[in-house]
This record gives sequence, structure tokens and C-alpha cells, in this order.
Amino acid sequence: MTESAAPRTPVSIVCVYNDPEVLGSCLGRSVTDGRAAAPATELIAVDNREGSFATAAAALNHGASQARHSVVVFAHQDVYLHSLVRLEEVAHVLMASPDIGVIGAVGIDDRSRIVGRIRDRIMALGEPAPEPRDVESMDEVLFALRRTDAIAEPLADVADLGWHAYAVEYSARVRRRGLRATVADIPLTHNSLTTNLQHLDRAHAWIGASYPELLPLQTTCGTIRRPGIHPSVDVVRRRVSGVRTWTRESLVVRSLAVDAVIADIRFLIDDVVRLTGARSLRALDVIQDAAAPTSLQGIVRHEVPYSAASVTADQARREIAGRHHDQAIVVTNLREADLMTLVEGARPDVVGVSEGAGMWALFGVDAERVAPLWSGRRQRPFAGLVPPRRPR
Repeated sequence: MTESAAPRTPVSIVCVYNDPEVLGSCLGRSVTDGRAAAPATELIAVDNREGSFATAAAALNHGASQARHSVVVFAHQDVYLHSLVRLEEVAHVLMASPDIGVIGAVGIDDRSRIVGRIRDRIMALGEPAPEPRDVESMDEVLFALRRTDAIAEPLADVADLGWHAYAVEYSARVRRRGLRATVADIPLTHNSLTTNLQHLDRAHAWIGASYPELLPLQTTCGTIRRPGIHPSVDVVRRRVSGVRTWTRESLVVRSLAVDAVIADIRFLIDDVVRLTGARSLRALDVIQDAAAPTSLQGIVRHEVPYSAASVTADQARREIAGRHHDQAIVVTNLREADLMTLVEGARPDVVGVSEGAGMWALFGVDAERVAPLWSGRRQRPFAGLVPPRRPR
């Protein structure tokens, strides 16, 4: 991507890692790749392979104490940063804005909108934020503090938080003090291989009890609410919300000119690759807005080579036409017009929709082999009880 001439502030990037190969192929490699344009960037990798730190905050606070620069950036080990220059530009904004208490790469606002453009696993998500936008909380994937704040007001080293929601807690803390929790575009790919939700409910409960005046509090992993009158009330509320989401998804699928399933491909793509025996995975996210396009090579997902790029629908169609026979391609961030452009070149093996992942299409996979991944009633529009409606 083209680098700008905006003011910059060097940063100290701090991460805690337990897998040297992941660190080396993602965050470490991205810092090495980008250092020519940002030679002052510092990477502090805190080794927790032996379990020396019981919480993420304890490890990250330890790293922050060693930082040399005025801005400390906390990032996951499985993040690839596409522009250290942009990261330094955002750091400069933080230092020049005394009303901002924390700034991150992606978060969620009070209207439940994901803000900040990143690539999550295989797809782009989040509304662009070329300038800082206020959020209720931000994701832990990457966020930045002034070093003085990181030392005077460190991350909450609390057993109930463990390895979860420490950026959510910090966002709530600065908002309580009347400062802004913000997000700005920092192009990155989060090559997450797992989804760890163990004890997340405990972390959310601790935050809810600590910041009752901010509830309900939106997070990228759900809404933190006041406890219901009875636990069953919360269960009913979640089920009603789920049915509403499924109904909206069903209506979208029913309006399409092709058959589709309801599924979030982000969490199923590795199973797709495993079931079909693909030798490589290519992820294409179709450009829909002014966000800067990004590309990625040389990453691995469960021992399968993985690459990604932001493209137009026409570029995606051409790539699919030239696909190697043992390569699986997933195209995300689609509109129906984009889908029709792809169909002009080759019919997708599977098309899917979800509110979290939008519309997506798979090419180079055996539809019958992957069918069990979306065979449940939840994955069928209106559970298959309402016949598809095709537009004229």
C-alpha cells in the first residue's frame, strides 16, 4: 500500500506469545518486512510458553515496562501488520489528542456497528475509520496507549479477566474518566487459528459489575448486560435475538438468484479445506469502500499455505478462472451484483450468508463433502419450510 507523509510517532509493539512459529510468521515477520519504512519500530515479545504469567495483563504490563517509545501498542502474536507507517501515524494522533484515552484497530460502537477495517481470518470486516471514531469498546487484537498511561494505569491484572476482554475493560475505564475510546484504521490481518471463549462469560460479568453505569456495553464478542431477574430470562433473550437474526438471514437468502446456506465462513473455512483436501487457500475480499486494499502471502493455516488480497469483483472472477486445480478460493464481502459477476465466469460450489460474515462464495471445493458443515436447520433459510423465491 502507498505510504503517506503524515506526522508519525515511533511505537513499541508488545505481545505475549506461546507459539514461536506463529509469532515468527505473523507479527514478527510483519515488523521485519515493514522496518525499512519504520526503522524505529520496537517489538517486545513476552515469552509465556512456560506459563510464567497467569493473565494477559500481567504479561503485557511486563512488556510495557520495557518500552522505549512514547506509545505502546499491544497486539496478538497472530497479527500481520500491513503498514508500520500507518501504525505510527495513528500513534501520532494519540499523542496529539489529549481527549483520547485509548485507540485501537477495531471496535464496536453504540449502534452495534463494527468500526475499523481489518481482515479477520479470511475476510475483511468493519466500517472504515480513516479518522478516529468513538466506540464503546475495542477488540484486544491491537490497541495503543501512551507509555505514561500504560505505566501509571496498567492493564487490569485480574484473575476473572484472565486472557479476555482486557481492552474492553480499559475502554470502559477511560470512558468513565471522560476520555474517548476510539478506533482508527490500522490495516492488519488477524490469522486466528482458534476461537477461545472459555471463561469469557466470567470476564464479562466482572466488567459488568465494575462498570454498571456503562451497561449495556457493546463488545465484539457480545453485549454485556445487567443480570436478568432470573437466569432463564437471559436465555430467552438470547434465543429471541438469535431467531431474529436467523429470520433476517433467511430473507436475504430467499431473495437471491442462487441457492445459499446460512453460515459464518470465518469459523468453518479450515474444516472446508480439510474435508476437500485443498493444497492451498486463497481468500479474496471484494472492495466495497474507500478502505485501503491489502494483500498477504506466505502465511499458513493448519499447515496449508494461505494468501489473501483485496480485489474488485472482476479481478476475483479472473483469479477464479485461473485457479489451480487443488486450490480452494473463498470470496467474501460480496453484494448480489458481485456474485452475479463471479457467476459469469464460474458457478460457485457453495454460496453463503450470515450477518457476521456477509455474503460469500466458495470455488474449487466439493459441495457434497462440505455439505455436513451446514446441514442443520439453523443453516437453512426458514429451516427449509418456505420454498425459495427467485427474483424475476
